[in-house]
Amino acid sequence: MNASTDKIKEEFASRINEAMELNGYPVRGRARILSREFDISDKGAGKWLKGEAMPETSKLPLLASFLGVSTEWLLNGSESAAKENSSIRISPVKFRDGEKKKSNVRIPIYKDIRASCGDGIENFLEDVSEYLDIDPYILKVMGIQTKSENLRIIYSDEYSMWPTVAPDSPLFIDVSDKDPNAIKNGNVYVFTHNHELRMKRIFVSSVGGKTVKLASDNPDKIRYPDEFITNDQLNEINFVGRLELALVKP
Repeated sequence: MNASTDKIKEEFASRINEAMELNGYPVRGRARILSREFDISDKGAGKWLKGEAMPETSKLPLLASFLGVSTEWLLNGSESAAKENSSIRISPVKFRDGEKKKSNVRIPIYKDIRASCGDGIENFLEDVSEYLDIDPYILKVMGIQTKSENLRIIYSDEYSMWPTVAPDSPLFIDVSDKDPNAIKNGNVYVFTHNHELRMKRIFVSSVGGKTVKLASDNPDKIRYPDEFITNDQLNEINFVGRLELALVKP
């Protein structure tokens, strides 16, 4: 294998990753998404993404269609990957509309609703900004388990949940999971508290009396300290829902 071949594979991998990023696929799950879509192993898909191998020629048009780009661009970068008339921009990530199908589901998007990852900022619910039409199979391979009718898309704000959640990133929220007495321990929840929309990882402990920790994922605990409340105070919080997926900001 010569240097020229290695470069072709590296550039091909770069374009696959660029297209998947534009489509909003999280970095960590990309190999699994490709392996399921094209009936190959996770390891094989990983080689595509790392520039260690290329797909069979017969798979190239299918891969291009799946990513919403042309085969020519995928092979040699001869034209822009973006197709503005076939996508919706969700700051700053793009979700691409695929082929219009009756099986697609519709998820409401709230562009002006931001869950603060820190002390919180006051927010007011507004009307739906637009909708994401998406194949439910794509939701499944992205790792979303809840029913599509329970999903809402809002945005993150601030750095408290970094690196789990980046600022200005789209968040898939399961609004059916908001019972304070049925918290999934260690999961991230969005809630309103003292007129603020907030987002924290919640731990409920019964050691030494039932206490609840509202934790930030940011390791800087001086700037983003964890909070502790009682179980009674937990029941005073108005939960919006549980974070199902936070897309990676480009």
